[in-house]
Amino acid sequence: MIAIQVIGNDTAVAFAGSQGNFELNAMRPVIINNFLHAATILADGCEKFRRFSVEGTELNRERIDAYVGNSLMLVTALSPVIGYQNAAHIAEKAAAEGTTLREAAIASGKIRTDEYDRTIVPETMIGSGLGGA
Repeated sequence: MIAIQVIGNDTAVAFAGSQGNFELNAMRPVIINNFLHAATILADGCEKFRRFSVEGTELNRERIDAYVGNSLMLVTALSPVIGYQNAAHIAEKAAAEGTTLREAAIASGKIRTDEYDRTIVPETMIGSGLGGA
């Protein structure tokens, strides 16, 4: 609802801006009113979202670890070690059999358990979340 109202306010500002004649700024009150209203409801909406939807939420580490452990996307880290084709076959096998990537990789015999554990470290495969770092 906030987005729809802000879009409406923006449309009013744009139309009012197009109606100014001879730089008299006769539409200035409409422009200012709509801009201030949009800024106010955006700020209020962000505050309410933070307070009632974000604050107090906690990560479910166990569930996240389960999702990461079952992700076939981790196979990309295996390519430099065992080759693209071998990694692709392992991912296909894990998907077809409903096993984890780790189980399929070790069962393939292409990589040892200790080597897999050294290679597949999800924390090293992500950025810091600080804008391209």
